[in-house]
Amino acid sequence: MSKEVYILKLKTGEEVIARITEGENDTLILETPMTLQTVPTQQGQMGIAVVPWMMASVDTSFTISSDQVMTKGKAKKDMESQYLSAATGLSL
Repeated sequence: MSKEVYILKLKTGEEVIARITEGENDTLILETPMTLQTVPTQQGQMGIAVVPWMMASVDTSFTISSDQVMTKGKAKKDMESQYLSAATGLSL
């Protein structure tokens, strides 16, 4: 089981970044999942922000069915750093 940071494209259209492990019965366990949202930068370009996927929950680990995932890919280093900083509160 891996705890690497992946980007998931869900059937709902959401892009989720999280540490992922495989669960039982074709499930995935997402640790501190966050969604990717585009935001304007001060330079007038578009940037990417990470925000909690489940904002009103006290839980940090969520199990989803793997059939809800269209595709997944390893996060780029800069996105992984941004996610880990947001998830842990530590500046990387």
